[in-house]
Amino acid sequence: MSAAIPDGSPIGPVEAYWRFRSWTVPITILFGLLAGIAVFATSGTSTATTTLYLTDPRGTPVFRDGSSTPTDLTRFAQQRAEFADSELVRQQVVDNETAARQEQLAGPNPPDESDLAPIETTDSIDAVVVTGTTRSSDVRIECTADDEARALRICQDVVDAYLELSTADTQQRADAAVDALLTERARLVADASPTSSTVSIDAIDLQIAEIRSEAALYGSGVEFVEPPKVQEDSRLLPALQYMIAGALFGAFVMAAIAWFRAGRRPLIATSSDATTALSAPLLGEITARPAGLFDSVAPPGAAYQLLATSLGAVQPEGGVVLTATATPSPDAAETVARLATAAAREGRRVLVVDGNLRDRRVSRLFGFEQAAGGLTEVLAGLTSFDQVRRSVSVGGAATLDLLVGGRSIDDPAGLFRSQAARTTIGSIRDLYDLVLIDVPPLLTVADGSALASEADGVVLIVERGTESNDLNTVRQRLDVLRAHLIGVVYDHRPREQV
Repeated sequence: MSAAIPDGSPIGPVEAYWRFRSWTVPITILFGLLAGIAVFATSGTSTATTTLYLTDPRGTPVFRDGSSTPTDLTRFAQQRAEFADSELVRQQVVDNETAARQEQLAGPNPPDESDLAPIETTDSIDAVVVTGTTRSSDVRIECTADDEARALRICQDVVDAYLELSTADTQQRADAAVDALLTERARLVADASPTSSTVSIDAIDLQIAEIRSEAALYGSGVEFVEPPKVQEDSRLLPALQYMIAGALFGAFVMAAIAWFRAGRRPLIATSSDATTALSAPLLGEITARPAGLFDSVAPPGAAYQLLATSLGAVQPEGGVVLTATATPSPDAAETVARLATAAAREGRRVLVVDGNLRDRRVSRLFGFEQAAGGLTEVLAGLTSFDQVRRSVSVGGAATLDLLVGGRSIDDPAGLFRSQAARTTIGSIRDLYDLVLIDVPPLLTVADGSALASEADGVVLIVERGTESNDLNTVRQRLDVLRAHLIGVVYDHRPREQV
C-alpha cells in the first residue's frame, strides 16, 4: 500500500521506515528492550504441584446411598478435582488461616501482626490454584504465585482443607446410613416376633459396624498425598518472546509514523519530481556510476558530455555558473569536475573555481589538495588571479583552468559578499566562456547564497531521495536572491554500499 504524495512519488510504509531509519530503528530496538526488561522484571513465578492419590470408592458402603455411587473412576476423579477447586474448599482455607492467625496472636509470645503474611481471600486463592486429573484418575493441584513460599503455603492449605472437608463428608454419609439402620433396628425391636427380630437386628448391627469401620478406613478418600514440589518458571524465554513482540509492535508503529511523516516530507524519486519542485528544465541525468576514478585526461563519460551540451544550449552566453546541491552530497564535486572537462573538450575556455572551502573536493579531484594560494587569497587582495590559477590538461591539446579554495578562513560567506568578490567575479567573467564555481550545499551554509546573486545562473544537482520540501526551500531562497536557476542535474546512480 502506498500514499499519493504531492510534489513527489508514492512511498510505502516499509520504504518510509527505512528512509527515517536514523530514528525509526533505534526506537524500534528501544520498544523491544523495554518490553523484554519489563517482562523479565515482573515474570518469574513459582508453581507448587502436588498429587492426591484417591482411594477407589467402589465397594465402600459409605457410597451406597443410591445417589452418589461412583462407577466411573475418571468421572469420579474429575468430580473430586472440581471439589478441590470449589468455593467451599477456598472458604475453608480462609477459615483455617483466620483461626491459625487468632491462635498465634493469642499465644504467650504473639508476633507483630505487621510481620505476618496477609490472610488469603477466596478470590486470591482462586487466582493461584488450578486443579485437574492425572492419567491414573488422581487429583493434581497446581498453585502458581509470585514467590515460592506463598505457592507452597497455599498448595498445602488447599490440600489440608480438601482432606478436612472430605473426611467430614465421609463421616456425614456414614452417619446418615447408620441413622437409617438405627431407625430400622428400632422398628424391629418394637416388632412382636422375637425370633425374626433377633436375626434382623443382628444383621443391622453387622451393617452398622461395617459402615463405621469402612468410614474410618476410607476417611478423606485419599490414599497418599505427594509432597508439593516447586518449579521456577523461566524468565528468559518470556522476556525474549516479549522483546520480539515489542520490537515488531515498535516497528509497526514507527512505520506508520514514518509513513505519515513521509507524506508531509515527500522524496524526489524521478527527474520529473525534481523539475516540478524547482520549476526548472532538466539538463541531464546521471544513471550509472563511472567505471573508474576521476582522471582529468580520461573521457568524462557520455552523461557528462550530454550535460555540457545541454548547459551550452540553455546558457549559450556562458558566464559565471554556480553548481550546488540542496544538502550534502558525496558525488556532486565529481559531477562538477566531469562537467568541466566535458565542456573544455568541446573547445570552450573553462575555469573551475573551488568555492567549497568546507571540504575542497574539487581541488582534490584535480590533484591540488595541498596547493598554496587560491580563491581566498585573491579575494583578500593578497595575490593576483594570474599567480594562483592552474592549467589542467583534459586530454589532447584541451585544457581548463583551476582556482583552488586557498587557505581556510573563519567567515567565507562574509568574504564572498565583499566588493572584492564582486570585482573578481566581474574580471574573470570576460576571460572565459564558462566559469563553474562549486559551492557548499545551499541549505547547510550561507557561502553559496552569498555568491548566487553575482552569478549568471545556478545549476542544482539533485540526488534521488532528496526531500521535496528542501528543493522548495532552495527555490524560494534563489527567488529572494534573484538568482537565475538554469536547470537541474538529476543524479540517481546506485549508491555505494558502506
